[in-house]
Amino acid sequence: AVVSTQSTGSSGINAEYGESKVMSMAQDVREHLPELIDYNNTLSVLAEDRHSPMGVVLLQEILRYNNLIKNISRSLTDLEKGIKGLVVMSEDLEEIFRCINEARVPAMWSKTYPSLKPLGSWTRDLVQRVDQFFKWAQTGTMPLLFYLSYFTFPTGFLTAVLQTSARANSISVDSLSWEFIVQILDDVNITGQPKDGVYIKGMFLEGAGWDKKNCCLVEANAMQLVCEMPTIHFKPAEMKKKTGRGVYSCPCYYYPNRAGTADRASYVVSVDVKCGSSTADHWIKRGTALLLSLDS
Repeated sequence: AVVSTQSTGSSGINAEYGESKVMSMAQDVREHLPELIDYNNTLSVLAEDRHSPMGVVLLQEILRYNNLIKNISRSLTDLEKGIKGLVVMSEDLEEIFRCINEARVPAMWSKTYPSLKPLGSWTRDLVQRVDQFFKWAQTGTMPLLFYLSYFTFPTGFLTAVLQTSARANSISVDSLSWEFIVQILDDVNITGQPKDGVYIKGMFLEGAGWDKKNCCLVEANAMQLVCEMPTIHFKPAEMKKKTGRGVYSCPCYYYPNRAGTADRASYVVSVDVKCGSSTADHWIKRGTALLLSLDS
């Protein structure tokens, strides 16, 4: 069946090429789609930890990603049937056809978490996201290094880290804030989890460069839009003082669209970093920020 919204002109050959192209791309997505994470097995592995703040976050993330994987698989099956003429092409299927043809992520797949990545990068990213939770679910052991970007709701995860610390130290979670310790050593030298808090990696710095030796912001190199940020220890701290001089409270966003959408804010947390030879105002004017994911 030729999809009416496919802009192929009057030529049936073009329409047929468009359909075979979409069919091929859809099959490629399906082949790379991660396996579902066994939720019930995870409950058994976690045992009593299923009720802990981190256990709850893991189980919630598994449910969200499993639902997304099922949704993608179901819509790809329906799309293939529609292209073959076995079912009527609904508006939703036509929209998925258009998106795949243009290498864009269909809107109904984007509801789980926002992203500006094209379809190919988005699919590869999905595999990596699910892998973080799959390994955690298999062993019940938290990752040594967390990719904050892989959480559908990173603020929920950060709150769980604070709650874990508050319970361990018998204090109120409301009395806790963050201390941020940017690591000087490479990740291979991190051999164990921190006593308190978590190691976060995979963040990108936009509007500045990073001086690893002096652990501070510097001007970005020419033509450098973003640079990778070293791993940061997010350490819960009691009644932290206000940000002092020489420190920039750097906003961190989920993805490059800093404004977010009506449904979902992009802002996650502000990370205190050393200003280097410039003032905090300088980096504010530069629009310097951390991003959890890029648009490529």
